[in-house]
Amino acid sequence: MNTPQRLGFAADDRVLILHADDIGMCQATVSAWQGLLDEGLLTSASAMAPCPWFPAAAKLARERGPAADLGLHLTLNCEWDAYRWGPVAGPGGGLTDALGYFHSKAIHTHAELDLTVARRELSAQVARAKALGIPLSHLDSHMLTLFHPGLAAIYLDLCREHRLPPLLPRTAAEVSRLAVVSSEWGDAVAKLALDAEAAGDAILLDSWEVMPFNAHVEPAARLAWVCNWLDQRGPGLHCLVGHPADDTPELRAIAHKDWPTRVADRHILGSSALRAAITERGFHLSGLHALRELLN
Repeated sequence: MNTPQRLGFAADDRVLILHADDIGMCQATVSAWQGLLDEGLLTSASAMAPCPWFPAAAKLARERGPAADLGLHLTLNCEWDAYRWGPVAGPGGGLTDALGYFHSKAIHTHAELDLTVARRELSAQVARAKALGIPLSHLDSHMLTLFHPGLAAIYLDLCREHRLPPLLPRTAAEVSRLAVVSSEWGDAVAKLALDAEAAGDAILLDSWEVMPFNAHVEPAARLAWVCNWLDQRGPGLHCLVGHPADDTPELRAIAHKDWPTRVADRHILGSSALRAAITERGFHLSGLHALRELLN
């Protein structure tokens, strides 16, 4: 039985998860997420425990319950120049720079990695989410930093421990394409994921894509890009990821290069045009809470 069948659909159905990343990064992400929940097309999201607006995201998740379909965007990096955050469990162990903030890029995190410290930090982020009462639907990875053999093992251990699905593709080629890592890393991470799925501890995606940054940001162009991606999907479970945020002075100051992308994602993920495109192509929508239910 394939994943669409397990979710109650036909074996040859195409099932789509519409997912929002980076919730809680700043206020504009939380207000955008609330608006998208009200509009009813978005099917899942993930929030960032080290970030200043994480408690506000947690409050909204508590109010909406499982319908929020909020997971945890496990975070080991901070990509911004003047807007910084650091580990929940405290600095050190190669996860931070000289000032105690997360490294800006995954390559630096991987170069200085202490897996014991990383496990402590990722566990602390899950603990913070649970302490704030978020009914978590899944775990996933900020900037795909966890697409690393040692970190992926920790990631999947946490998923197993908390009975939460990971947001991971099924094939080594897809893992390597998304993480821009070596083929050896892709093979290793995919094997860990497939082993977890075989053990009944994970449900994997058939494809996964992030809407492009700094390209196709006009509404018609972004819709055309999404439609082209949808048209290339076969039967199975697919995930399309955006980074929605409302257009605010704070967002423009933080994300001075890519704020138009985030605003464009807010627009398209709440648009009637996208809803019509999905319906016309016969896709069925699902969230990650439904996958969690299959694991429990």
